[in-house]
Formats: sequence, structure tokens, C-alpha cells
Amino acid sequence: MITLCLLNGLLFMDIAVWITYIGVIAALIAFPGPSSLLITLHGYQYGLRRSNVTIAANTLGSFLLMFLSVLGLGLILSSSEFVFQIAKYIGAVFLIYIGVKTWRQSASSASLFDIKGDVPLESAAAMFSKGFLTGVSNPKDLIFFAALFPAFLNQEAPLILQFAVLVTTWLVVDYSIKLLYAVSGRALREKFSQASFAEKFNKITGGLFVCIGLALAGANR
Repeated sequence: MITLCLLNGLLFMDIAVWITYIGVIAALIAFPGPSSLLITLHGYQYGLRRSNVTIAANTLGSFLLMFLSVLGLGLILSSSEFVFQIAKYIGAVFLIYIGVKTWRQSASSASLFDIKGDVPLESAAAMFSKGFLTGVSNPKDLIFFAALFPAFLNQEAPLILQFAVLVTTWLVVDYSIKLLYAVSGRALREKFSQASFAEKFNKITGGLFVCIGLALAGANR
């Protein structure tokens, strides 16, 4: 049923437009940000299989933002300065929190790393919550989805079916690229297995999270 719905949606879209959409979102998703950073970190720390929890949760966060954008929340955020600022600061605080926690982990648990660079395992629930909250913590993504989708819609065709195609395409591309980030994190772990590298890696990623959070807090529309 879902496959039939997607095929019907594609019938109302120009294939060239759809391919262009894939290229645009692939470039946007591949650009390093908080989500890719977290997934690379978890891929490095826990391996590909466990980091799939983070990827799935992060993709679910993206889906929620797309769903809210379709419902019009992107329009609300773009028109209400107060709502936008509140959402922005909540997202910034969360990213800074992850950064500080990652940085402190490198200082407090360095002695717990073994020769393979292992770290104390987080629960699947903790990894899921980090992945999901990182995915939904940037209010700019709501505005981005609200602004992006109309550019690829045929206004004279059923919009729901087209939205289904755009959202499904995003989720597939999003998951695939984030899986590559997790693989790269795993490759780092296998190449650099010393505890000293693990500590430096955590400090670097923790610092980047803090910088991204501060940048989000100070960003204008």
C-alpha cells in the first residue's frame, strides 16, 4: 500500500525534479553538523551495530521536523520571533550539554579505555534519546523543510502524495549518509586504538558540540 502510494506520487512529479531533489538533500545531509558528529562519535565508541540506534533515532527526529513543517509549524517559527528564539536556545543548550559531557568523559574515564579504545557502554535508551534530541534541536530545520518542499512540488497535482515521496526520499538518503558517518567512526576506532587518541577524539568532538551550540545560540534567522 505504501509502495503504491509512493509510486503514484512519483507519477505526479517530474523525474528530473526528483533527481535534483536527491542531489540537493544529499549535499545538505552530508555537510557536517551536530547529527553527523554525534553519529561519528557513537560509531567510534560503540561500533556500527550499536550506533544504528542513534541513526534511527536521529532519522526519526528529522521525520518529526518534516511532519511539523508540513503541518505549518515552520511558518509559525518563521513569523514569530519569540517562538523561534525559545526553540533556538533550547537546542543550543542541549548541544552544549552533549559537548561538555563528551569533553568530561575524556578526562574522567580515560583510565577505563582498554587497548581497543573501548568506553563504558551507554544504554540503548540513552543513545536513542541523544540521537532523537539532536535531530530535533535545531529550529532552523523546521524553516528549512518548510522552505525546501514547495520548490519541488507540482502545485497542480495532489500534494499529499508528493509530500510522501519527498519525505520518504529524505529519510532513505538521510539514513544512508548517516550510516556512512558511523562507518567512518568505526574505521577511526580500528585505525587509532590507543587510549590517548580516544581521549583527544572526545575532546575534539566535545569542543565542536559546544561551538555548534554557541553558534546556534548567537545565530540570526
